[in-house]
Amino acid sequence: MTNRLPGSYIAVGNIPNGATAYHTEQLSHLFGFCEGAMKFNNRVFIYGERLIRVNLHWIRDYVLTVKGFRYTEKDLRTFPDLLLEKQHAKGFFYEIIAPVSDMHSGRPWVKDGVTTRISSPECCYYEEGMAFGLCRLELEADIEYLMVEGVHMIWQATGDDQWLAQAMPKLEKGLDYICSDPLRWDSHYQLAKRPRTLDTWDFLDNMRSSHDRAIHPDDPMGIFHGDNTGLFNARLIMAKLHRYLGNTAAAKRHEELAAALRERVMTHLWNGDFFRHFLAIDPVDYGVDEARQMSLSNAYALNRNILTFAEKKRVIAAYRAMRDKYHGEYDDFRNLEPPYPIFHGRKAGQYVNGAIAPFVAGQLALGAFETGEESYGVDILKRMARKISGDGKVAFLYDWDGKDIGGGPRCWCGAELMHAECAGLAGVVDNGKLFANVTLSPRFAAAREPRACVRLEYACSGKAVEYDFAADYQARTLSVQLLSDHHHAKLRLYLPDSATATAVSRNGQPAAWHDEQVGQSHYACVDTLAAGDTVTVQY
Repeated sequence: MTNRLPGSYIAVGNIPNGATAYHTEQLSHLFGFCEGAMKFNNRVFIYGERLIRVNLHWIRDYVLTVKGFRYTEKDLRTFPDLLLEKQHAKGFFYEIIAPVSDMHSGRPWVKDGVTTRISSPECCYYEEGMAFGLCRLELEADIEYLMVEGVHMIWQATGDDQWLAQAMPKLEKGLDYICSDPLRWDSHYQLAKRPRTLDTWDFLDNMRSSHDRAIHPDDPMGIFHGDNTGLFNARLIMAKLHRYLGNTAAAKRHEELAAALRERVMTHLWNGDFFRHFLAIDPVDYGVDEARQMSLSNAYALNRNILTFAEKKRVIAAYRAMRDKYHGEYDDFRNLEPPYPIFHGRKAGQYVNGAIAPFVAGQLALGAFETGEESYGVDILKRMARKISGDGKVAFLYDWDGKDIGGGPRCWCGAELMHAECAGLAGVVDNGKLFANVTLSPRFAAAREPRACVRLEYACSGKAVEYDFAADYQARTLSVQLLSDHHHAKLRLYLPDSATATAVSRNGQPAAWHDEQVGQSHYACVDTLAAGDTVTVQY
C-alpha cells in the first residue's frame, strides 16, 4: 500500500460493484453498517454539571456495545464512572440513567390514580434538582458481572492502571453482593437466582411487571443460566486483572471460585446439548419443557470460556438445527426455541419469545470462528450484512419472515456483529491492554477474499493493530504483513478447505512455525511477529 488511513476499518477485496445498492458485497459493507448502528443510539445526557455519554443509557446495552464502540468512540468512561461512583452500600450497581419523566429513572409516578415506581426504593437513586435519576431493576441479576466486563474492556482501550486499581474494590463488592445476598443467591444450588424472566430480560409473565420490576414475595424464582455463565466469566476476568496488578492471592481465589461455580453450573443447567433456559425453584407450568428450551444466552456462553470444545460444538449444532428445522434465512438466530405459547402477552415469535435476534447472530458467528466452523461464521456475517444492506439498517429484532419488529437498541446489534467481524473474521484479540500483546488469526480465506486491510484503533488512546492480508488461491499461497508495532504479536493464519501448510517464510526466509488444528481446520502459527514482517504460507 502506498498510503494508510487513520481510524478503524476492515476493507476487503471482493467488490464486483461499486454501488452499495447492489447488496452483493456483504463483507465490504459490514463494518460501516455496524458503526452506523452504534451511532444511531449515541447520545450525551446533562447530569447536573456532568456530561454523560450513553450508548445506550442501560449499562447492559452499553457494555455490550463497547465491544464495537471502543474502536470508534473516544469517551468510554463517563457512564460507567457514574455508576461506579454511585454504587449502593450493599454492593449492587444501578443500571439505568433516565430523565425523571421516564419511569425507568426510578422516580415515583402515577398509574391509574396510584403512585408507584418501577423498582424497589433502595434500587432507585435521585439527587434533588437533577433532571435524571438512576435505577436498578431489582429483578435483574446480571449487572455486576457486566460491570466487570465493561471495566476490563475500557481498561484495555485506555490503558489506565490507576483507574483500574480504583475500580477493582467496587467490582469485588458487586460480585460479593450477588454471591451472598439472599435476594440474589440460592443457598441450595449455590447459584445466582432471579424471578422468572425470559432469559436476561426484565419482565415476568404478569401484567404487573409492565411497570413494576421489583421482586415480590409471590414472584416465581429460579436459576437462569446466563446469570451464572456470565458470573463465571467475570471471575476469570477478575483473576486476570488481579494478576496483572500483582495480587496473586486474589487471582487464585477467583480462579478457585470459578472452578467450583462451573461444576455447579454444568451439573444443574447443562442438558448435554445446551444450557436449559431456566431451573425453577418455584415451579410454574408455562406449556413447554424448559429443560429442552434453548434461550439466547447460549450464544453468549460460547464466548464465556465455560464450555469445552466439544460442548461448544453441541451448542452450535443446536443453533444450526433450528435453521434445518424451519428453513428460514435467519432461523438459526431465534432467541428462544421452543417459544412459549404466550408469555407476558407476547405470542410465539414475538419479542424475546422466539424472534430473530442479530445479537445472537453476532455471538454465534464469533463462536463458530473459534470452533473450527469458520465457513459458518462467514455465512452468518454475509447473511446479516445482506439483510442490513437490503433494509438500509440493522434492526433489533425481526419476525420469522424477516420483518423489523423493533423492541430495542440497534447499537447492541451493530456492536455484536462488528465484534464477530473484528475478533472472528479479522481475528484480532488483545491479550492485555493497548494492543501491546496481540494474537492475530486472520480468517479471510474462509470467505475466499483475495485481499483485506485491517486497522482497529482504540479511539480513546490511539493505540492500534494493523495488518494486510493477501491470497492467491490458485497458487495456494496466503500472506500477512504486520504494519503495527507491539510488545508481542502472534500469528495464527487460517488455511482454507482443511488444508495444512507445506512451507512458511518470513520476509522471504524460512521461518519457524507450527500447525494448530481446531476441529477440522488448520492454522499456520508463527509465535513472534515484528512490525514490517511479511509471513507467507504455502499450503
